Amino acid sequence: MRIKTSNENLIKENKYKLTSCFVLILLAIIIVSNANPAYAVFSRTETEILDPQTGAVVNIVDSSTDDIISVEYEVISGTSIDVYLREGVTLLLFGAPSTYIKKDNDSFEGEWSHTVINDSDYSVIFLNEDSVLTCTVRYTIEVGSLFGNIFDYLYIIIIVIGVVAAVVLLIVRSIVKKRKSIEPEVKPEPKTQTKVKSESPAQTRVEPLHGVLTFCPECGTKLQEGAAFCIECGHQL
Repeated sequence: MRIKTSNENLIKENKYKLTSCFVLILLAIIIVSNANPAYAVFSRTETEILDPQTGAVVNIVDSSTDDIISVEYEVISGTSIDVYLREGVTLLLFGAPSTYIKKDNDSFEGEWSHTVINDSDYSVIFLNEDSVLTCTVRYTIEVGSLFGNIFDYLYIIIIVIGVVAAVVLLIVRSIVKKRKSIEPEVKPEPKTQTKVKSESPAQTRVEPLHGVLTFCPECGTKLQEGAAFCIECGHQL
């Protein structure tokens, strides 16, 4: 039978607090990612059916400097398409644009992004230049702020640090309280004064030396050597 270590016992006792910590961190990431308006300035997901020699246009208005335009598309069925990113709003489509920033030629799928240099309008064009076949394309276009993404990460880091610090503080406080409740209070032992019984001079003098009395046990007078009684009080020895 394996004996659990103190670390294992500590984790077991505080597993609910640790679980709550991870749940709060996850919720913070979800809330910050969805609540910050700078994270998704523009977002659109559509499925378009393009007839031969036709196209679809998505206009992005009032893009700011350092915004990031992200384009992801996939041809579900039919022929390949050409995809363009151009500056300015496209109201009417007459074939392929003469000027553009990015282009995917005869592609069935793709994913790329562009960082806006100057405040302007942009348009994404999906063009089916085949004269016979149709195609069905699903695309997602998003415009996000670079600084918005950075602030999102900073918010998440700050929230994670705060949640972890709070949980660690609670765990430490619970450990300290538990130790105080387990350890008995050590009370100082009272100092006891021992009284030494004083003996009278007479009592100290009646102690025999090697079985021979040297002082009278009655009056304490010093006895003569070999005396049978005390010369002072007459006490018989």
